[in-house]
Amino acid sequence: MNPDEDYEAVLAERQALLAQVRAGTYRPADDARDQEVTGTSGDGAVRVVMRNRRVVSVVVGQAVPAKSRREVADLLLEAINPAVRQSLALSPQAGDPGPDLDAVGTGLTEAAEAGGQALRRIQDAVEQSMAKLAGKVQVRGDASPQYVDFLFDEAMEVVRSMRAALGSEVPVTGEGRDEANEVVVTVCQGELNQVTLSSSALQMSPGEFGLAVQQAVNDALTDWERHSAEANRQPRDTEALQQLAERAGAVRRQSMEHLRTYTDSMTAIMRNVDK
Repeated sequence: MNPDEDYEAVLAERQALLAQVRAGTYRPADDARDQEVTGTSGDGAVRVVMRNRRVVSVVVGQAVPAKSRREVADLLLEAINPAVRQSLALSPQAGDPGPDLDAVGTGLTEAAEAGGQALRRIQDAVEQSMAKLAGKVQVRGDASPQYVDFLFDEAMEVVRSMRAALGSEVPVTGEGRDEANEVVVTVCQGELNQVTLSSSALQMSPGEFGLAVQQAVNDALTDWERHSAEANRQPRDTEALQQLAERAGAVRRQSMEHLRTYTDSMTAIMRNVDK
């Protein structure tokens, strides 16, 4: 930013703060929920500050309105979404997005395949060494990675059961706009997925544009939270979820125990070479 843009940025941020004070919505940061988080894009051309799940200021440089609407929208998404994620994590609420179980299942499958292949390569290498030493030294032991497939199958079953207990999750969206309908924002599952700007929006001053974006984003977040709360009222089998949590813990403990057993087995084979 050049000095003029920096001055405009600071001025816009102070104007946003003054507007909060006048509206009676300003609160000093006194706990985790009130911690401020910042998102930037375009080497500081767009700067967003959030506190307690709401945008408190959007500062744009003088050069930003000269860009195309698509470019400006992309800069806003790039700056706002990281701040939204951090702010939601600092003050979670019922209805916030949970873990992506499909991604967990995919990652677990990939880990199972990679882990199984790695252990079998170790098994093959050990067995080849044992075959070469046969007749020369006495080697005893089982190099097979026992129970590995069983453990991965158990972990996958936990993920599948978790999906069934939670039920099919329909994406929740929310929409917001500024008073003049120049900026429209859509939020889905706790992230902005679309920012639509009118041609007039880019004719605003940087300060006015920042306030319009702030209002649209906050309205969208409020709308999304309301819909998420309504969706969260659907009954969940909490007992089944508790049992799944205990089962997942058991799988983790078994995994560690079998890993220790396999390591001990490999060590015993190496020590079992009688020179």
